[in-house]
Amino acid sequence: MSTKEWFNDYFDTIYSYILLQVGDRQTAEDLTQETFIKVVKNAHKFRGDSSVQTWIFRIAYTTTMSYFRKKNPVTYYFDLSSHSNSQPSAEETVLLNLQEKHFYEALFRLKKNYQQVIILRKIQGLSTKDVSSILSWSEGKVKMSLSRALTAFKKELEKGGITSETLIR
Repeated sequence: MSTKEWFNDYFDTIYSYILLQVGDRQTAEDLTQETFIKVVKNAHKFRGDSSVQTWIFRIAYTTTMSYFRKKNPVTYYFDLSSHSNSQPSAEETVLLNLQEKHFYEALFRLKKNYQQVIILRKIQGLSTKDVSSILSWSEGKVKMSLSRALTAFKKELEKGGITSETLIR
């Protein structure tokens, strides 16, 4: 499989993963582009120890974490107000739904590790093994962190008035 096929197969998934992390479309586009530049430059280093998807997610994860380290935030919140002066796209209109706003606000109040494990495991639907590889954690740590993260997430959602019927499962 060529890097062009990797780009075609995984661009949208990687973009949505990064967008969930940074909350800004332009930044997500830039970081996704940076991720795929690294993929192309390092394709010869892919040994097949994991799936291509897991390998690319690992690159996206490290690229995004480097961005946050450079930015040096203590906590990063999803900023819906940055879109208020423009005509919202269909994608942004969905994000403006009050319940989804609370969902993202609750997610981004969690520790970064909890955000990562929920996004990768529950939102992106990756396996425990893949998440373990991406985050360089043991599978046991992924399972324990996910359990703790979902408990903390549920509490944050309930603070915003979202009941257990709307939680991700």
